[in-house]
Amino acid sequence: MRLNRILAFVWGWLLIIVCVVGSVNTMALNEDFYIQRYEKMNLAKSLHVSQDDLNKSIELLLDYIRDDTDSLEDTITINGYTQNTFNEREKSHMVDVKALYQNAIGVGKASFVCLLVILFYLAITQKKKTVAYLTKGIIQASVCLILVFVFFGIWIGIDFTGFWTWFHTIFFSNNLWLLNPVTDFMINMLPETIFYQLVLSCVLMVCVLIIPCIVFSIYYQRKRAPIGFEYEDHIS
Repeated sequence: MRLNRILAFVWGWLLIIVCVVGSVNTMALNEDFYIQRYEKMNLAKSLHVSQDDLNKSIELLLDYIRDDTDSLEDTITINGYTQNTFNEREKSHMVDVKALYQNAIGVGKASFVCLLVILFYLAITQKKKTVAYLTKGIIQASVCLILVFVFFGIWIGIDFTGFWTWFHTIFFSNNLWLLNPVTDFMINMLPETIFYQLVLSCVLMVCVLIIPCIVFSIYYQRKRAPIGFEYEDHIS
């Protein structure tokens, strides 16, 4: 039935959204991801801060985004002088970043709930055809995902700065994200190289989660799914 095909396609996209949000949550809020790169880049030395201060700064940022703390107040010693880790502009930008993250988590949770609702609906109404519908939906949604990945993959590979600027103009309604390396420590502790590696890591994790689903779905559609199941009006 047409409704079941639509629900299956939506289910496939909901699964993708859950995987994307989960990947971002796992990678972007992992202190070790940043600390390991700080050490490889020897960033603390180039910024004239201690490794402990640098690590403490990223941990504070991530705690704030996760809503584990409601304050970004702290100090850091740069070139022997103690100052506030983040200034007012940086703090204001992080308010927006935190809101974006919390909204993304909300979308992920809502998608997971809707995913379960569709799963239960198809399980009740289609019974043995449920897996056939869901695997077809995964394949269809994944085709769209691949097209999106190819487009953004080419863009990121050619001009990551342009992509990253576009991302900020889409998701932020102000220009607080335009930080100054001379006055703003945040942009120095999070250089573009780290964000480039973060985006690639998130994409890789999404692929690790989705590819097995695609492989199983293709196998099931070719070997197990009833022929013409999606066009039948009644359960056989």
